Amino acid sequence: MFTWKHSETVVTNATSKQIWALWQDAATWPRWDSELEWVKLGGPFVVGTKGSMKPRSGPVVAFELTNVEENKQFIDCAKLPLTTLAFTHRYEVLAGGGAQIVHAVEMRGLLAPLFGRVIGSKIRAHLRDAMLTLSDLAVERGEHGGDESAKLTRVR
Repeated sequence: MFTWKHSETVVTNATSKQIWALWQDAATWPRWDSELEWVKLGGPFVVGTKGSMKPRSGPVVAFELTNVEENKQFIDCAKLPLTTLAFTHRYEVLAGGGAQIVHAVEMRGLLAPLFGRVIGSKIRAHLRDAMLTLSDLAVERGEHGGDESAKLTRVR
């Protein structure tokens, strides 16, 4: 069995509830992940719920929520030809104070090396920026009471 993995960690000032509010609202994922055109979830944000997403440079991908721990983490999995793709999204409180967001991607299967080069290179190139935008948006929304019209002010 072949495996391809990549993960990113960013420190955040957002609370777990602020991050969770964005994670569980799948339709807003493209607001913090610029590589997504749209995301649709076919039910509540619970284990077993299925959805679909359209990457900007690829076909529609079906996925399923395989782990959901409110305000802590969730995992969504997609099937690719002869390969499974799992995204882990985790919020961690740090021992010395503060918090971090961890997003990990794992591909397992016969074609994992190929998908790692094709899809993985795109994930690796944009994942950190998506997480920074998620963090900023969560803080911004928290400061504005969840106001959807709030704009990001961080300069990259």
